[in-house]
Amino acid sequence: MPGLDPTSQLASLIRVQVASLRRRHEVKSPAGKRKPVVSAAAGSPDLASLVAQRIRAIASDDPTREKKAFRVFLETVLLSELGQELLGDPAFSTMVDHVQTQMESDPELAKASIDAARLLLKSAVGGSA
Repeated sequence: MPGLDPTSQLASLIRVQVASLRRRHEVKSPAGKRKPVVSAAAGSPDLASLVAQRIRAIASDDPTREKKAFRVFLETVLLSELGQELLGDPAFSTMVDHVQTQMESDPELAKASIDAARLLLKSAVGGSA
């Protein structure tokens, strides 16, 4: 069975972590049922195009290009899982910074994020990064 590409592996890991956070932050509804505090946003069929557009906007000579490309990916996964309404929240950017820093501090995740960024950059520009 072929392995997953780095972006799929990271997205899966992030989704597992978000699901774990959701379970910890559930509240009881008036009917006694448990419901999450935040709801997952429905996936947009145009999401891949928006991500590619944002990644293409990163200057090709930017020395932090890979880090920025991975951040776009990370923001997209988190918004998809936690809800698009967080986009306007100033704390969202701080949270993304924290998550990205934590991932970069783990050698395996750091390598996977670089691999994912390179794949994203290559895909966004049609095969040439």
